Amino acid sequence: MFIRVRAAAIIFNQKNELLLVFHRDPETKEEWLTLPGGGIEGDESITDALVREVREECCIECQPGRLVYVREYIDWNKNIHHVGLFFTAQGASEAVQTGIDPEVEEQFIVESRFYSRAEIENTSVAVYPETIKFQLWEDAEKNFTGHTIYLGQQR
Repeated sequence: MFIRVRAAAIIFNQKNELLLVFHRDPETKEEWLTLPGGGIEGDESITDALVREVREECCIECQPGRLVYVREYIDWNKNIHHVGLFFTAQGASEAVQTGIDPEVEEQFIVESRFYSRAEIENTSVAVYPETIKFQLWEDAEKNFTGHTIYLGQQR
């Protein structure tokens, strides 16, 4: 099984909205929302990967903060064990644009923008990791202290 390490950014704007990337699989039409991020490449550090991925997907520069969550996901169809590291980050919210994934020809990224808590809690679109939908907001209010860091393994 291939192990893939990825980094993702938790970026809030001044209105306490969360930056998410809306994806749609061009073949299956499956849709989901997730934090901007992706896998490390070559010898880059996890925080360098985070900065690069936010730039690619949202067209902004960000400054990584603290590691606040760790989550695993096993994709049995592709034989990949994903390890996700989620960092707080600061970014220029007014400059967010929808970016691209340069690794694929047919794009999965539909839109990058800030979502309110109500939009996220009430969406019918899948949200990954699921913690974003409810728990993240409570953890953020406590400045990510005294919370559960390891989110477990999803299969």
